[in-house]
Amino acid sequence: MKNFKLVIFSIAMVLLAFTSCTNEETIVEPQQNTEESESITVTLDFMSNQFDASGNVVADENPAGDVVFDFCFDFVYPIDLSFNTGATTTVNSLEELVEILIASTEDLFINGIAFPFQVETYNEDSNALVIETINDEDEFFSLLDDCDFDETEDCVCPAVYDPVCIDITDLNGDVFTISYPNACYALCDGFTEDDFSEECEGDYESGVGECFEFVYPISIVLDDGAAVTVNSREELFNATYGSHDIDLVLPLDIIIENDTVVTINNYDELEDVIEDCFGDGYGVIDCSIEDITNTLADYCWSIDFIDFNEFIYNLNSDGTYQLQDIGGNSGGSVLTSGVWNVVPGNNTYYVTLNAELEEYNDEWVVTDCDSDLGYAYIEMQSLVYPQAYIYYIDCNNDGDDDNNYDCSTEQGASNILTECPWLIDFIDFNEFIYNFNIDGTYSVQSENNILTTGTWDLLIANNAYIINLNAEEAEYNDTWLIGDCDEEGLTIASIEYPQAEIYSVDCD
Repeated sequence: MKNFKLVIFSIAMVLLAFTSCTNEETIVEPQQNTEESESITVTLDFMSNQFDASGNVVADENPAGDVVFDFCFDFVYPIDLSFNTGATTTVNSLEELVEILIASTEDLFINGIAFPFQVETYNEDSNALVIETINDEDEFFSLLDDCDFDETEDCVCPAVYDPVCIDITDLNGDVFTISYPNACYALCDGFTEDDFSEECEGDYESGVGECFEFVYPISIVLDDGAAVTVNSREELFNATYGSHDIDLVLPLDIIIENDTVVTINNYDELEDVIEDCFGDGYGVIDCSIEDITNTLADYCWSIDFIDFNEFIYNLNSDGTYQLQDIGGNSGGSVLTSGVWNVVPGNNTYYVTLNAELEEYNDEWVVTDCDSDLGYAYIEMQSLVYPQAYIYYIDCNNDGDDDNNYDCSTEQGASNILTECPWLIDFIDFNEFIYNFNIDGTYSVQSENNILTTGTWDLLIANNAYIINLNAEEAEYNDTWLIGDCDEEGLTIASIEYPQAEIYSVDCD
């Protein structure tokens, strides 16, 4: 059997809770050698972002399914921790640490640790896991500083199964593989395309989720060689999250759609099931290469690095383009020129941008395209800079936002939206009136009765504005697309209910 890291969750799966504990169960008799540590408090605070309030792992925060890579390090257990009350506890595993984490309150929390202790972390220079000894608070603080927990970089990755794998050397000198659902997640974790394994398709396995489920019990072999029988999805995740190498004991049975039981005899058969479930595509790409090319050439495109620079691409129909910096270094000057083209692949399209200055080379992947509105509505993701946002802008926009009701600007569109009520008409069905408030809240009413309230926000998404409507009653959730904007105001369509008509009504 091959050794690899089995990623237990798919992009959309509901992850599972560790067994919780009460505060009383975590506390034992006082022990020696613990001291107050601001760093342990900070560590557990950031670690709490990996889990929800019930101890469930947050999927977007744990794409590798490995605590060292998804968090930054793992403690070498056991470790001794102390509470703010002075009581101490010995923690023997990550599972026990999570139990303490989710049981903590404002009145009872960890604020001390016994030095020295050891952590398992990743060394980029050697591409290997290493053990680091932390002797005091200064060294603990230095470890956290190296983790860059305070970075605000926000990677938004598509929910796509297009796996990449990276080979890592473990503490014994053996090579194991960590797997990411797609390249975006790996790049966000600091890896590059040069780090990707060429044999990923054969090594990568995605776990249970929406499309299949293991028939329990099943047996797995952990990285220490121990064979473990797990009887549920909860036990499976708990047993594997802190391990790097895992083998499934085959054959085993899975349940697929229509409650059909399938026997899996080898990893190739399991890979086929996963491919059938997720596919290789990036959503529904309901556009031709001509649609994509024309839309790209009709507009300018901004790639926004959030708290860093913002670049504007002017893609010309002759296959050339100019790149302008409007957000930082050069005050709006043209940085470089180049050539671009669109090529199909993996049931989607890739936009290759070859600049005269190689440092500006990029590649975009079309993650969604819809032509139902009479033009190609495109969503794209940079494969080189996955943390950045790519969206449409008006090539003739001079950046003057002084007109409060200029519907070509985000602020202006928001002002128009909040100026009057908006009615969504389901033709032969119901009519609902939406009242948008400037504080980001809204209400939905019908026949003078408030049906629900919620929050709204306006986002720039490629070649249009998107209005996200998050209602307290989930059945009223919706997403609206501003398809046109002129002196007459906004033309809006519902993505969830495209048959409906949306228009403003008299403010009086």
